[in-house]
Amino acid sequence: MTYKTHISTGLLFSSIFFLLIMDVQFTPLLVPLLIIATIVGASAPDLDTPSGGLWRQIPAGSVISRIVKPAFIGGHRHLSHSFLGLVILTFLFWLLTKLVFINIPILDASNYFGLTILAFIVGYLSHLLADSFTEAGVPLLFPLEYHFGIPPDPLGKMRIKTGKWFENLIIYPIVNIALVIVIYRYIVANNLAERIIDAVKNSNY
Repeated sequence: MTYKTHISTGLLFSSIFFLLIMDVQFTPLLVPLLIIATIVGASAPDLDTPSGGLWRQIPAGSVISRIVKPAFIGGHRHLSHSFLGLVILTFLFWLLTKLVFINIPILDASNYFGLTILAFIVGYLSHLLADSFTEAGVPLLFPLEYHFGIPPDPLGKMRIKTGKWFENLIIYPIVNIALVIVIYRYIVANNLAERIIDAVKNSNY
């Protein structure tokens, strides 16, 4: 899948998980943390390629990507697209996030560290699942070379071609529509619109 589809898919999965399953009580601080962590997680598997979307968001990302590329054994869709890669990159994200929380008092005083790591994992898993629907599949059990796909072989030819019309015109719009529906359902179920209006009215007194 392309970068934009992975981001939307990650946000959809994260919304379902945190809004509908966990029913997390959100705050102005927690929301951006979960969004950022989800986007990073949904982008992380493609750190194995210099053209990965996350590298394009980082200053000098193209240079850094070429320096670290040898660390991703096997090249694109190998280590980072496996459960082993999930464990390794989650640990690295844990270290980086811990460093950020320690040095920013408002974050260090919050109880959001665990939820932030969880959002990264949800985003990462959404990437692996989405790529399993593409022709190449994903080597979930790397270093074993077998690539898992949906539908499985010998029906692999029925899978999606990355960046082609079916992804861009069918999958991407459907994922975004589903994302809007999930968020709308949460807003309605929790009367958020009314609560926001009341809060604005009260702030004017």
